[in-house]
Amino acid sequence: MTRTSSRFAALALGLVVALTTTACGSDDSGSTGSGDTIKLTLAVPPVGDSLPVYQAIDQGYFEEAGLEIELVPAANGATTINALVGQSTDLALVSYPSLINAYASGLPVTVAATAIAGTDEYKAGLYVPADSDVQEPADMIGRRMATPSLNSVGDIWFRGVLLEAGLDDTKVDYVELPQANMASALAAGDVDGAFITEPTLSAASKTLELRAIDFQNGPQGLFATSTKTLEDKPEAIAAFREALAKAVADIDADPHGVAEVEMPKHTDMDAATAAAMNLPDFITDWDGEGVQEVVDLMVELGLVKETFDADELYDEL
Repeated sequence: MTRTSSRFAALALGLVVALTTTACGSDDSGSTGSGDTIKLTLAVPPVGDSLPVYQAIDQGYFEEAGLEIELVPAANGATTINALVGQSTDLALVSYPSLINAYASGLPVTVAATAIAGTDEYKAGLYVPADSDVQEPADMIGRRMATPSLNSVGDIWFRGVLLEAGLDDTKVDYVELPQANMASALAAGDVDGAFITEPTLSAASKTLELRAIDFQNGPQGLFATSTKTLEDKPEAIAAFREALAKAVADIDADPHGVAEVEMPKHTDMDAATAAAMNLPDFITDWDGEGVQEVVDLMVELGLVKETFDADELYDEL
């Protein structure tokens, strides 16, 4: 049985932007001004979550907004947060748990721009082999579940699903496992279920018949920055949001068409895989209520000491 949980979603991954200014100006549209350029180094994982960035580069939206973008390799969540705080990088695509943990620990980080949310169509969630006797989340009690990293995207979300059902979330053995190893671990019986996202889901489905148990819905990823970068360069952050919004509008009009063109240009993904890939909901508006659910869940799980107002994380500029 496939069901939908709206309590929490967060994906994972790290996009980095280092901000260097050559000249800077602003206008009412949020761009940096005619003839002025702000250079950003931007790290994104080579997955569908990064599609708006690729579209904004190739369509010239960043350039129109007065930004010069240099793509660099992505780092993991902890490394990226440290880079933001140290200002060796200035923007990063991270999961909400990564940002919330850092902010709750007193680190000077904040949201630069919204990024992605999970939906039933994205299909990121808990998967089991098709012949498994696991039929619903409760059946995972006493079993092993693989997740890309502990106390992050997959296990926090699923612990919330169990709590919502009145079950003991600690009775599942959560195992950290790279996404690339999920299918083989399921096939070998090393784990009973796995939190799988794209593009791993499409690849795994070619070698193993999978069945979805539950999907993530709601806020997943965001572009983070340091509070100092936001304070020093608000016009650059506004321009970044503006360019991404144009790219998201293109994707909304033809999601798989844009993916088919852009993903092969920037990743090892072939056009056919890109066109068939499940995509998240690319969002441009702040979802304070959804993010508050993530904050409160992390408090309930003991991952954050005390709750705070999620709107503290976002400046409307």
